[in-house]
Amino acid sequence: MPSPFPGMDPWLENPKVWPDFHDRLAEQISSTLNRNLPSHYYAQLGVREELGIVGRTTIRQIVPDVSIQSTQWTPKRDRQSDGGVAVADAPRDTVTSSWEIDIVYDKQSISFVEIRDSRSGHEVVTLIEILSPSNKGSGPDHEKYVKKRNEFLESKTSFIEIDLLRAGRRDFFGPDVHQRLYQFDPPMDYLAFVQRSWRRAEGVRYQLFGSRIQDLLPVIAIPLRESEPESTLDLQYAFQETYDRGPYRRGAVDYNEPADPPLPEGVIEWAQKCLKNETAR
Repeated sequence: MPSPFPGMDPWLENPKVWPDFHDRLAEQISSTLNRNLPSHYYAQLGVREELGIVGRTTIRQIVPDVSIQSTQWTPKRDRQSDGGVAVADAPRDTVTSSWEIDIVYDKQSISFVEIRDSRSGHEVVTLIEILSPSNKGSGPDHEKYVKKRNEFLESKTSFIEIDLLRAGRRDFFGPDVHQRLYQFDPPMDYLAFVQRSWRRAEGVRYQLFGSRIQDLLPVIAIPLRESEPESTLDLQYAFQETYDRGPYRRGAVDYNEPADPPLPEGVIEWAQKCLKNETAR
């Protein structure tokens, strides 16, 4: 079944739906590239493990049981203080009220795409990463991803980063670039960064592709070797094929529920029209 939206489907950004879509999209990108790459190049899937934050429980306040505490203190006035500040005669042993937050992890295998050259010992010439929610959050998955990413940026491998998630951090290229991303008018909801290995002598120079929720996803350049023509990848075609073969319109996604993360105020009515038009077909 086709997607009800002309571009990316924002309902697929839900952390509960995303892992399935992420892996299906990586597989589709690999298949699409293998139909278009020069004969001595091929695209294959790689896999890494992530903790994968899948949800958070309600924050609970913890109030200590004061009945089991043995020592209380009676404040006295500090004679040296003009403000009459209360000070303790002895250390306290009553634990202060606090809050407990449970972060729920679900270990996941995350797919990425490698383009290899069979002429040179199957060397990886280009790596394609699709960002996950935990990559864009704070914690061990983010730190591990940034470390791996920096290693590739110092290698002879070109690097492509596809971000189809509106939520989370976009500061991978530093605060200056992060600020500039929000200066585009209209702002871009989805991004793809293409970084060519042979241009690193000039700094971390990259090519940016972007689109809004209402737009088609872009056709991006796929660098191979410096002296060779570049290939292309139509992200919209890869998305459509992934969606059409997936479970999303077959009940895996509840379009009666609000999108998670929420849609921008000016997009909600447009999205509802897209869903209504698709239902009417």
